[in-house]
Amino acid sequence: MRKLLILLFTTIGVSQTTFTDEEIINLENDFIYLENMVDSLSYQDSLKSVMITILEEEIKLTNEELTWRGEQLKLTEEKVKLVKPSWFENKWLYFGYGAGLGVTITMLLNQLSDAINLF
Repeated sequence: MRKLLILLFTTIGVSQTTFTDEEIINLENDFIYLENMVDSLSYQDSLKSVMITILEEEIKLTNEELTWRGEQLKLTEEKVKLVKPSWFENKWLYFGYGAGLGVTITMLLNQLSDAINLF
């Protein structure tokens, strides 16, 4: 037991070191610098966590917007089907109808004028 106490006191006595005033000031400055770094890192961490929540909300809104765009696309496709003209609403058919009607009226007027000249 005595040897253990002697060993303990000698290791404690040898292991203690004393610092000069300059070393203490340097250590204190280092501690202050590290504390400031920890504070700034925690502040940055809190800002980034706020940014993460904002970005998550933006992602949710973007997903909702995409679903609305998909529904809008489906409605537009249905609208195109409803508005698409039928086969008989073709502009070339309308041109043919007009040309045929014009020729028919002209022929009737010619026949009518020929009939009037006979009398």
